Amino acid sequence: VEDRDGVRFSWNLWPSSRLEAARMVVPLGCMYTPLKKGNVPMVFYDPVQCKRCHSILNPYCTIDLNSKVWVCPFCYNHNQFPPAYNAITANNLPIELQATSMEYVLHRQTPGLPPAFIFVIDVCLDRDELQALKDAVLMAITSLPEKACIGLITFGPLVQVYELAFGYCPKSYVFQGTEDVTPKDVQKFLGLGQPGSGGEVQASSKNSFIMPLNQVEFNLTSILEELQKDPRAVRAEKRPLRSTGVAISVALSMLEYTFPNSGARVICFMGGPCTQGPGTVIGEELKETIRSHHDLNKELAKHVHKATKFYTQLAEKAVAKGHSVDLVSCALDQTGLLEMRQLAKMTGGVVLMSESFEHHRFQKGFQKIFEKDDKGHLQMAFNASIEVVTSRELKVCGCIGHVASLNRRGTSVAETEIGIGNTSAWKMCLLDDKSTFAFYFEIVNQHSNKIEPGKKGMVQFLTQYQHPGGQKVLRISTVAYNWADTSAGPKSLLPGFDYEAAAAIIARIGVFRAEAEETNVIRWLDRQLIRFISRFANYRKDDVSTLVLSSELEVYSQLMFHLRRGPLVQSFNFSPDETVFHRYYLNRENTANTLIMIQPTLDSYTFDVEEPVPVLLSVRSIEPDKILLLDTFFHVLVYHGETVAMWRNEGYHLNPEYENFKTLLEIPQEDAKEMIDNRFPRPMFIDCDQGGSQERFLLAFLDPEITHKSGGIGDGKKVIFTEDVSLQVFIDHLKKRAVETES
Repeated sequence: VEDRDGVRFSWNLWPSSRLEAARMVVPLGCMYTPLKKGNVPMVFYDPVQCKRCHSILNPYCTIDLNSKVWVCPFCYNHNQFPPAYNAITANNLPIELQATSMEYVLHRQTPGLPPAFIFVIDVCLDRDELQALKDAVLMAITSLPEKACIGLITFGPLVQVYELAFGYCPKSYVFQGTEDVTPKDVQKFLGLGQPGSGGEVQASSKNSFIMPLNQVEFNLTSILEELQKDPRAVRAEKRPLRSTGVAISVALSMLEYTFPNSGARVICFMGGPCTQGPGTVIGEELKETIRSHHDLNKELAKHVHKATKFYTQLAEKAVAKGHSVDLVSCALDQTGLLEMRQLAKMTGGVVLMSESFEHHRFQKGFQKIFEKDDKGHLQMAFNASIEVVTSRELKVCGCIGHVASLNRRGTSVAETEIGIGNTSAWKMCLLDDKSTFAFYFEIVNQHSNKIEPGKKGMVQFLTQYQHPGGQKVLRISTVAYNWADTSAGPKSLLPGFDYEAAAAIIARIGVFRAEAEETNVIRWLDRQLIRFISRFANYRKDDVSTLVLSSELEVYSQLMFHLRRGPLVQSFNFSPDETVFHRYYLNRENTANTLIMIQPTLDSYTFDVEEPVPVLLSVRSIEPDKILLLDTFFHVLVYHGETVAMWRNEGYHLNPEYENFKTLLEIPQEDAKEMIDNRFPRPMFIDCDQGGSQERFLLAFLDPEITHKSGGIGDGKKVIFTEDVSLQVFIDHLKKRAVETES
């Protein structure tokens, strides 16, 4: 189902009543990737809709070929086929009655405008940094379609909007960076829009600032090449004055009057935090340090609440007009992603982090945004929305992902709210083939109401978006699952349990609770796991020796162990901006990548085996004659054992007699490069040796079986100095609590 429709449920057998569903502990939910690549049929006509619930014709509909009537499987309404379907027969069925996923190019809606891109550039950078950023932007521009509309804004103490249509010399309009400007102020100052009835200004794409690339490419390239660092001197004890908040506000206001409800991206490049005007993250004085997790917990961060409120209001304005905001942060210190996070989360924009604009992690990662498909189109979709239709037995509780609610209450909306709920439709201003959303459902069928044999529970996803070519497209994915017979007990549901999808949807709930300032997320995860094991494991009450974990329960418990001690939940040793970055991609990636974030993969390379061997994420996997390859999604690490590192340092790999050793060193490097090149965002690459300082990146993710307290010192194994418990101790305590009568 995931390969075909992009849908993966936590339970592939569904409980038939509300009571049974409440006892599952792990909620019924799914990970859905609307634009997952695959052989999805595309047709160039409008879909056939149910007149009552507005679901779309699909293979699960009951059809009467004689009377040309189809019965909606969601609301059981009888609908007449349109005249164009009069020729259908059992051997000549339309494609929508055969494919569970479809794409319709909508003809009833006029094609939209070409996508618009506004580059918002920080000019308070060092000259080398600014040059690297300009080179990256110029390279990105060459990847854009000729008809794409481009705008340019720079910011420092002042915000400058460049008039790209003026070709004689660089001409810009300047806004003060100390005060916010309303959309009307921007409209009047720049002369955007056109007069409408009643004296109101109507939006118009005709302007001198955001123009088709094929008309202004020479002017834009000249302006970027001549762009200089802000000339104002910065004293040694002060930070540069950056007006990031005003710059983003001006960009969104320009789009409001030029490209409303049309695909557009604001791409903001930051080399430091906002230090003046609305959205200020930190003061100008260097003696004032930027907030840490400790400051946030103690409520000592004086700018956070005001700045977060300002950027959230900008995000709401962007969502209302269908525009996304990308945040590109390249600095050694924090730049304010914590305060600005809603700009990317609510609009579906991209977040990139690197230590420098010169670093290949930014240079190559940024270009990946503008990659094209085999037809020459950008691999992105704009101004999208998604609606969920459910059969009568279940309702949708909410969604966790980079979405904003459309506040559409209908028959499919549940009373229980998980994530962004109380709606059956959500807005996402930007999509790509990696954008994945977690949806949560509630069984509402009463225990006394028996479900008919052969009947299925059904969900339909309707995703509408603007294609980069301007067409409006509707993608439909319809899935159906069997109802479980729970008369034999709740364990009859266990064969349908997908522990990988379950770990992904639970991780999203945990992070959602953590961001809602619920401090005991780890305790909540532990209680959920104890209740789940207590419900589905085989044991006798109060006798831990009788508890037996099935393979699914054992692996699920192991995933929860790594989740609770990983960077998605723990904030220790990470800045608030890094935590935002990690959690942003948790809420964006599919199940496979989420599992790598929760429990990294570890492969071992030795002389004895040609292919890499997956090994346990344990300190016992460290051997002096092995090379390890660790993938945490955000880092890719090659780790050389002590003996291997010594042989390499002595140059054995340069001797033709030791060609096999040279090959052993090269293969992990090649595998690491392939991982990095195929992933977005581009991971940080770490090459380290046993006993080296960067060994800590590996040890932080390993199961601490041998610690300074466990008595393992002296047996030749690596010792981890930590207070964390090992996986075995965690499982032992889990079993003990699960069999207790009170649990």
